[in-house]
Amino acid sequence: MNIFETLRDRICLLDYPPGTVLREAELADEFGVSRTPIRAVLQQLAHGGLVAAKDGVGTIVTDLPRDEIRDIYLMRMKTAELIGAMDPRPLNPALGLAIAGLRAQAADMQDQFDIHAYWRINHELHLLIGGVIGNTALREIWDHFYFKSARHWYQHARNSAENVSKALVAELDEVLRAVNEGDAMALGYVQRNSIAYGLARLIA
Repeated sequence: MNIFETLRDRICLLDYPPGTVLREAELADEFGVSRTPIRAVLQQLAHGGLVAAKDGVGTIVTDLPRDEIRDIYLMRMKTAELIGAMDPRPLNPALGLAIAGLRAQAADMQDQFDIHAYWRINHELHLLIGGVIGNTALREIWDHFYFKSARHWYQHARNSAENVSKALVAELDEVLRAVNEGDAMALGYVQRNSIAYGLARLIA
């Protein structure tokens, strides 16, 4: 995992909660690099809306207003609906095997919830679904809004382990069914419904 992905994941998992100051010198020491690549990574994170530069303070992990979270989830729902409509890539047996593996891991986790394991399963699922998206612009939007809003969902997940664990297994069952049937349109709507569930939970 590279430096950008490591810092992005720490933000998404709230290891760096909103308001955390990310200091170039400290990060350079941690990763054993100069401040130049750290600065470039922080610029990438800022482009994704995860951090912002504040005069006299440094780079700060941002938060999202409630209205913006809602808007992002609504955009993600519409994006998901387009997965099967805009040049999707074939749903092959290898994808089905990967989804089945995630489903088994999610089922095992129901007895002992772990936020990092939950994150990893969701992250892998996101990447696998992204691999189905054939339209480059759509895939960029899919990634951008997922990572921008992820930390708010994982904050909820920490406080609602049983519900989110069951929902993840149910989602993976539906994803696997769509993949096995080779139905990219259905796959997109499974994701759309999962995102809608997440929005409803956050609003509640």
